[in-house]
Amino acid sequence: MTEKIIIEKLYRKLDGELPENEYRELLEYMIKNPSLGQKMKGWESVKALLDKEKNNAIDVDLKKEILSRINMETYKTKENKQEIKIVRSIWARPSIRFGFAFILGVFAGIILFAFFKNDFKGSREGTPEMKGTLYNPNSFDNMKTADLLQYESPLAKAICDVHYSNRIVEIRLDLSSLYPVKSTLEFDFNNFEVLNIQNITVNDQTTAIAASSFVQINNVGDNKFIIQLLNKNKLPHNIDFKIFQNDSPIYQNSVQVNKE
Repeated sequence: MTEKIIIEKLYRKLDGELPENEYRELLEYMIKNPSLGQKMKGWESVKALLDKEKNNAIDVDLKKEILSRINMETYKTKENKQEIKIVRSIWARPSIRFGFAFILGVFAGIILFAFFKNDFKGSREGTPEMKGTLYNPNSFDNMKTADLLQYESPLAKAICDVHYSNRIVEIRLDLSSLYPVKSTLEFDFNNFEVLNIQNITVNDQTTAIAASSFVQINNVGDNKFIIQLLNKNKLPHNIDFKIFQNDSPIYQNSVQVNKE
């Protein structure tokens, strides 16, 4: 009989599940093996002690015990309860919250518009309102020549003459188109700043827009412009000249100033 079988039979005997014939067989085997008999007696003693503790245990009704510990005086009948009135905060109302958010958004929009207004000068002004005061007809010939760009097609005709000095970049632009075209002068705002835009012909159908990094002219007809930029650092930099028809580019070139 293996040790595993012996231990299994001992547990079954302690649980009262071992048949009488197998128990007699186990006793005969333990007589031949006294050490197993001592273990059997020890396990029987432990089981007897556990059975005694089980019999002496007090059967506790857990639900009854918990209810007995609760102070039922604090739970009044519905008639004696004091009614609690709930007052909702004004911010709990959706209409108040949405109204406040709308007003805040409008106020923030006004602030942002005022902040960016200076970076987008004359966005809807016609060229008559963009006449400047820096124009000096004699200064252009005394400046250094950057380049002369020319373009001609059935859609548009342009002559872009760029001169510069240590302080000013002056661009004289002749632009002619039977249908609306858009022309831009693009540059790095760290190097140049728009000082003045002047339409000498003053065509009410043509508008000029100036921002921190470009000048845009929406042209119809024949116009002559004088555009002056502040030359900030006198280092070589490019100015890009572009012409668009229905937002599609039809001409693009660049001029370098401060070459020397």
